[in-house]
Amino acid sequence: MKVGDLIRFNSTGCQGLVTEVKAHGSTEFVSVLCGPDADGENGGDTLAFPRLHIEMVAEIVNASR
Repeated sequence: MKVGDLIRFNSTGCQGLVTEVKAHGSTEFVSVLCGPDADGENGGDTLAFPRLHIEMVAEIVNASR
């Protein structure tokens, strides 16, 4: 995953935009600007996930060019 990728979380169908990929020690973190959840609430939050975790729970819908 890289900055600009649009991703979808497999369990919820919610989408997000990768805004930053940053290394902290030996772990990479992916920051995602998340859209609204299934009930239309809680959108607009930027959350950070360990790269290995986000690759297991989300898929790339549209890769940045």
